[in-house]
Amino acid sequence: MFTTHVGTTFILFYIYGYWVVPSLLSSLVYYRATRILIWPKIVYVVLASLSLFVIFNIYDYYLFTYAVDHYQPVSAYIKRYYDLLQQTGPYGIVTNYSLVTFVWAYNLSYVLFPILIRCIREAISWGVESVVQREQNRTLIQNQLHLLKFQINPHFLFNVFNNILALIQRTNREAADLLRRLSNMMHYTLYDTDKNFVPLAGELKFLENYIEIEKSRHFNPEKITFTVSGDPESFSTPPLLLITFIENAFKHGLNNSSGDAWVSIDLQIDSNRRQLLAKLRNSFTKTTNTSINTGGGVGLANARQRLNLLFPSNQYSLTVQEHSNVYEVMLKIPLHFVENNPHDHAYQLSNY
Repeated sequence: MFTTHVGTTFILFYIYGYWVVPSLLSSLVYYRATRILIWPKIVYVVLASLSLFVIFNIYDYYLFTYAVDHYQPVSAYIKRYYDLLQQTGPYGIVTNYSLVTFVWAYNLSYVLFPILIRCIREAISWGVESVVQREQNRTLIQNQLHLLKFQINPHFLFNVFNNILALIQRTNREAADLLRRLSNMMHYTLYDTDKNFVPLAGELKFLENYIEIEKSRHFNPEKITFTVSGDPESFSTPPLLLITFIENAFKHGLNNSSGDAWVSIDLQIDSNRRQLLAKLRNSFTKTTNTSINTGGGVGLANARQRLNLLFPSNQYSLTVQEHSNVYEVMLKIPLHFVENNPHDHAYQLSNY
């Protein structure tokens, strides 16, 4: 009898604690926040509680009757409860005030117990969520402060660039042009690359500025070639995707090679297929560039990961190979077609 009573009680506890109590708690929380009662949930909680009470009464009636009929002697507690239930039967409990108060006190403890357990559990959960939320808010505030500092510094740098440009414009046009390109590159990376796709023309202008700056650093700029074929208008591309491969070409093709080193960058825009084909080739010496022989490197690994996130595997291709001291990268990616593409600021970098 004890096992049957405890087992059935726990089943009812589980049903009430995980189906009814959450509705009660959510209604209280919602009311506290909005001062609006959710009547369907309240009716559901009341009916479920009354139904549980009735089920307990019927269950107790037959359980105690079975116990008295099959187990002797019975305890005074069971005998008293049995006598009270026999006066009214399983459905007539409301006719006896003393029985109602006794059964209510007895069964109310069964109802309050799962409520108490669930309330404690929810309170702990809400407390943990509150701590996590406070930590997230603190982190967000710190990030906002860092972002604010990050935004202040570029404005200062742009002002400095403009002042330097004004000072050297008349005496050294080459240096002024170089500084202007660097300023345009910084402006582009800070303000025009916050979207998943940017105008292709602006991205190409950014690459051109980078390559011209690289040319100024080397004694043989004629060994650096950059060609673009096709019309970039009306197309968009992921920002700063090609720069990783171009930086890699200069790093291994010129910076760590002999005087005969060279870099070739060829970009082809296929308007019909809406594709961009990038061919990057550079010389290298195995004694100083063994790290690229396996196609590894943090930059290339990050580029591969980004390609996988941007495009399905069947929509792009990337091959990296070397032969006869020549390192070659072939990249083909889809272009997004943008109808009536306005002349975004990114298109006008050279004129600002």
